[in-house]
Amino acid sequence: TFCPRMSANFKETYKKLQETSNGPTNWHMLSITFDPQFDTPAVLKEYAEMQGADLKRWSFLTGELIDITAIAEQFGLLFWRPEPNQPTGISHNLRTVVIDAEGKVFKVLKENEWKPETLAEYIVEAAKPQSTKTKG
Repeated sequence: TFCPRMSANFKETYKKLQETSNGPTNWHMLSITFDPQFDTPAVLKEYAEMQGADLKRWSFLTGELIDITAIAEQFGLLFWRPEPNQPTGISHNLRTVVIDAEGKVFKVLKENEWKPETLAEYIVEAAKPQSTKTKG
């Protein structure tokens, strides 16, 4: 339920950003796998196509597990494989991170309870130059 829900929320966020009149153009969404053994570039490309993703605005990324782990840990994202005698798959929590126009963390959303319109609002705000952002 995690991955499909997150992808559906990202897809809806993408639509909302595209529909925002006078909206920012300096945004890009990234989905990063933490199962690089399975999620090869070819698998991710096929998944992106299934999502109808515009790869100019939404990238599906993989890399070396050590690098993915290092990025994930910076935001409190944890993932692990179950013990050998337990069901297969990867257990994990979720993080959605909004980076602002200056490359700083603007917002970290935990789990998948956020709404696409909320994420779109955060992205619009984060895309503004530092001097015009709402304080608070």
